[in-house]
Amino acid sequence: MKRTILLLSLGLLMLSGCGKPAVEGPTGVQIVAAPGNGLTASLSNSKGYLSGGPNEFTLDFRNAQGEPVEVGAITLYFDMPAMGSMPYMRNDATLTTTTTPGVYRGAVTLEMKGTWQSKLSYQGPAGSGELEFTVNAK
Repeated sequence: MKRTILLLSLGLLMLSGCGKPAVEGPTGVQIVAAPGNGLTASLSNSKGYLSGGPNEFTLDFRNAQGEPVEVGAITLYFDMPAMGSMPYMRNDATLTTTTTPGVYRGAVTLEMKGTWQSKLSYQGPAGSGELEFTVNAK
């Protein structure tokens, strides 16, 4: 019995040292943070980056004290300007609320790898505002 407990304890210790380093926040590895209007919007996911193709992510809003802030209705899109024969591209994100105020789950399909400009608009209990940020899809 003692040997079983000892082996289980050693196994748990070994597992606790594996995996990703402790750079993850409560909503995953941060991809980008965009401050503005007294808030910071953070985009994160399990990988720490967006990819060309389908992506899932978490978007959270925090005040200067680091507390979650409910912002209400949100729109978020990613766009890339036309270059040469490549046309302008715009991909709208789908966002849903979670049980945690100020934290939203999102999904977007980016048509290709590369640098995307993002525009985030919100309107609700925290007022209204727009934030912009750049994301490099890998």
